[in-house]
Amino acid sequence: MTEKNTSILKTELVTGHCPACTKNTILVGLHRSFYRCTNCGEDIEQKVNGIIRYMKVDKDTQMTLRQLDDTRG
Repeated sequence: MTEKNTSILKTELVTGHCPACTKNTILVGLHRSFYRCTNCGEDIEQKVNGIIRYMKVDKDTQMTLRQLDDTRG
């Protein structure tokens, strides 16, 4: 018997304002803070700085992982 490599896709639906099409719409969560507009199809990144803002993501967007300090000794 062989094992199948299955992965579970977890999505999230939220309402928000898309900066690309400038409409209030439903956004589909793709991965953590990345969403796709159901109106125009743009991929956008959620930024949280006291308020939630969605920023357009394109081929020129650079993503980096934050370095966390190991404070456990």
